[in-house]
Amino acid sequence: MVKISFKQKIQQSQKSYLSLESKLFIKLIKLNIDEINDLLEKELGDNPCLEEIPDQEVAFEKNTTYQSEEFNNESLIQYEENNITHYLIKQINHLNITEKEKRILASLAYLLDEKGFLAYSNKEIILILKKQEDLNILEIDFEELILRAQRLLDPPGILARDIKESIKIQLELSNNQDFKEFSKIIDLHLNELANKDFKTISKSLNLHPSKIRKCLEDLSELNMEPANIFYSTKQSTKSPEPEAYVLLQNNKLIIQSNKKIKKIKVSHYYKKMLSHKGKLEKDVKDYLKEKINSGSLLIKTIMEREEMYKQVFNSLVEVQKDYLIKGERHLKPLKLSDISTKLDVHESTISRITSNKYISTPRGMINMKSLFNNKASASSDESSAAVRDIIREMVEKENKNSPLTDDEIRNNLVNKKILIARRTIAKYRNILRIPSSNKRRKQ
Repeated sequence: MVKISFKQKIQQSQKSYLSLESKLFIKLIKLNIDEINDLLEKELGDNPCLEEIPDQEVAFEKNTTYQSEEFNNESLIQYEENNITHYLIKQINHLNITEKEKRILASLAYLLDEKGFLAYSNKEIILILKKQEDLNILEIDFEELILRAQRLLDPPGILARDIKESIKIQLELSNNQDFKEFSKIIDLHLNELANKDFKTISKSLNLHPSKIRKCLEDLSELNMEPANIFYSTKQSTKSPEPEAYVLLQNNKLIIQSNKKIKKIKVSHYYKKMLSHKGKLEKDVKDYLKEKINSGSLLIKTIMEREEMYKQVFNSLVEVQKDYLIKGERHLKPLKLSDISTKLDVHESTISRITSNKYISTPRGMINMKSLFNNKASASSDESSAAVRDIIREMVEKENKNSPLTDDEIRNNLVNKKILIARRTIAKYRNILRIPSSNKRRKQ
């Protein structure tokens, strides 16, 4: 696999292309409670104009934001060195392209989802560039710029819209001799390839099974999620702090946000000091303005984060209330796009909020991502998790002298108006670690 390396020491500093508020929101929206508190602890130490609010005081006062043309405090949105955004912008700064094109590509680096995919459509990005960055570009020129960047930036497959586009880019960069045939398999039969259904692919594309097996082997060498080169390998032994508590009272679910986020405010002392005109030297006045602006922006953005989280909690619990009360069998099919459409935000925002976050429920501490589940099949209203639970129960109650075959399980599901393929039942059995009927037969 071709890798583009940037081994030379880079002296140029990371540039700021998105508005400070946008970048800070993108950062805070994906942090969990422990990470937010760590950030606030650091800011309380770095910013003398901030102070923590004791529990008995009213949380989050309204603050006046002092505007300054020179205000561009990046201290709140610095990205760590091992971050995909930082890594890409370092490369972008050294590309032989115009300054405008560098600004556009840097903006895209901030819009990637956690897998490294570009989660917005061209039209949405062009609108964001115009509205937030005052950058105009035609869609045809924008598409050409992305195609060039996809072949210049490391890791290979970055800036793709989805996994299919990403792995095709990686195949092309590796000069794979079967690129055309493999591209057809990826476009039309990626699921069948993952399930090793070579017969279906062979019949559809008139390809020899050996060619399809080679495609699977070549793809296994590629990176399915470009941004995972920056995933942390450290495992925390600390129990996760829940973002919210879902309580069952009188057969109704009550949602309470976790109140353990530190409450901060801008110090009245320093605001009053700044209001005394003519008594401060310019350097001191500018410093106070910068710190008060910085603190006010942090408070405002945390409030926006909390409000967005509340909306997501309420929407998830509303859909999955039966699952939270009654169990796995009642988990409904739900996609990120269902919640994003309801709340009128982009799907990547919901993904950031629900990734590696937990809520405490009547069923214990659960990962928020577990509330999302695909349909068992296009013609079924049951989630795949619910169908797996039904299969598990069938096997538990079967006659051990004559255990149910996959075909018999399928027929039983059809009687319940659940239509899924036999190979899907075999896949669910494997997930549940249920052996085949022959191996389950009582000896």
